[in-house]
Amino acid sequence: KQWYQRRVAAVLVFTVLSYMDLGARFKGIGNAYVYVYAALGEFAAGLIGIFILTELALGLALVSVGFGQNVEMFFLNGHGRNLHIEYSGSHLIKYFAQNVNIMAILLIVICCCINCAGIKKVVFTNIFTVSYSILALTMYCILSLIYGSNNTFAHSTDPDTGRGGVFPYGAAGVITGAAVTVVSYGGFETVVSLSAEANNSKRDVPLAIGLSFGLTTVIYVSVTLAIVYLAPWYSLDEGTGIPGSLEAHDLTIPKHIIIGAIMMASASLVLCTLTTLARGLMVLSEDGLIFKCLSCVAECTKVPIAATVTAAGITIVFTLAFSYEILIHLVSGGALLTFAAVCYCLIVISYTRTTKPVTESSRLIENEVLPSEAESTTSSLDLEETAGYIQHQEWKVVFWMASFWKLLAVAIILFYWPTGWNFWHVRVPLMVLLGLINISILSYIKFNYYIQPQIDPGFVCPGIPFVPAMGITLNLALFSALDLLAHLMTVAYFAVGFVIYFGYGYFHSRIT
Repeated sequence: KQWYQRRVAAVLVFTVLSYMDLGARFKGIGNAYVYVYAALGEFAAGLIGIFILTELALGLALVSVGFGQNVEMFFLNGHGRNLHIEYSGSHLIKYFAQNVNIMAILLIVICCCINCAGIKKVVFTNIFTVSYSILALTMYCILSLIYGSNNTFAHSTDPDTGRGGVFPYGAAGVITGAAVTVVSYGGFETVVSLSAEANNSKRDVPLAIGLSFGLTTVIYVSVTLAIVYLAPWYSLDEGTGIPGSLEAHDLTIPKHIIIGAIMMASASLVLCTLTTLARGLMVLSEDGLIFKCLSCVAECTKVPIAATVTAAGITIVFTLAFSYEILIHLVSGGALLTFAAVCYCLIVISYTRTTKPVTESSRLIENEVLPSEAESTTSSLDLEETAGYIQHQEWKVVFWMASFWKLLAVAIILFYWPTGWNFWHVRVPLMVLLGLINISILSYIKFNYYIQPQIDPGFVCPGIPFVPAMGITLNLALFSALDLLAHLMTVAYFAVGFVIYFGYGYFHSRIT
């Protein structure tokens, strides 16, 4: 498993560069919904916005339920049934929760109260929890060097299955594991959603995204290496991996320190994701795609109280409805498609005329220049754009990128199906041919259309459109490795977005 995070990090480098570029372009609240709105308009943004918020709420429910289970397992020694209220007959339904996880609900309520108290309270709480977690995990990695063994790391063989070595489940296991663990990197949305709080978003947001990605990758790779260095991979229980590896060496005190770090990390994740979800609801409400009351901001704390409470309520409903096992399958697919959408939006926005702020979406969104700066900068930019700008070139880029997506989808389908076709002699040549066509499409975009200049750019993604296109390709490839249930739930997310948009948003949007 230590290879999963390395593969995820390699894949997400292209996504990180896209997020850093878009985070620097948008001075207000930024997230995937905002970027899709700027690139493709209201309908596509409405679908992807509700899709993302649903995925965020399910991710919150997953972490909260896991927190409750860990409290019972570690602090109550498995005797915490008094904290549960059993559902009568719920064991007959495989995918639904069988009890009310009181500790999970309590965590959500506490994080909701902290969010309502103001963003400074969120920041201070998060600094404390993250600092403790990092120090505890650093201690864990040091202990692994002292008590670990090379034989445990590279030469462990499961006596039951005979699997062993560095890749016990082969390349398929690495790809599947990477697709599942990609949700660990969902913090990009949190960073860009708080960009309005930054003094200098063009500098601070790309820096925050880059540092968080690097730090997260180092921590995850180091910890996963340390786990399998301390104990054989096949001997660890899925729910108690880190504490279990310490218990194997009778390290009781470090075990409880690590348990505390797990609790702190869970609380920090719930706190930050709830902030992201509330801001997302507020932006959709500003645009009229959901109820207007969710856009109300408290004067004293500058916090969207109604959106925050609603976000907590939705998360509690998911916590009550779904089991931990099913929640794991519901979140990874949404994260991967969100990352692919962000990469796609960067390509379109890069070729879009940028002489005036984006006014289609929320009043919180200002692209490139503030309104007060627009008059003084438009004339000089028009002179520069007239020489290279092709009329409506952004929609021509959208057309070519739609062809890119279709060919990419066919190539991914060929990788898995039809199985009756010889893989190396038939399917691989076809995939190579499709890949060459897609490279030709990107080259055509690169050399025939003109990337529009920015005013005082903060961070610019290199290699547009090739780097974002690589992000699209790798994210969709990981998405295809998920199981059927994850794909079906992704379709359900979009169906929910479709119903909400045409049931309410279409008739109440700002454009309407």
